[in-house]
Amino acid sequence: MDSEVIAMEIIASAGDSKALAFEALEAAQNYDFEKAKTLLRESEKASLGAHKAQTELLVQEANGNKTDINVLLIHSQDHLMMGILAHELISEMVKMYQKMSSFEENIKERI
Repeated sequence: MDSEVIAMEIIASAGDSKALAFEALEAAQNYDFEKAKTLLRESEKASLGAHKAQTELLVQEANGNKTDINVLLIHSQDHLMMGILAHELISEMVKMYQKMSSFEENIKERI
């Protein structure tokens, strides 16, 4: 497959992953933790799609088919890393919101 097509596939999948992670954050802010968890799972699936496309480039390289480095390919790697980072950080933030919710419930019970 052409490296430009692969780069676009990485950008699209990583962008979906990041968008879903931010939707999960919004759900957590509204204390809808089941929705947040579902969105994080979807985010992870999209990220795996980006990884699969990236792996295709790596396999081509390992088979001796050098890939020319261009701005589009570099841009796709930026998107991949941002998607991964967003997913990881937002996963932790969802956990924090869950703890915060639990603390708020405990305080309300004591009042």
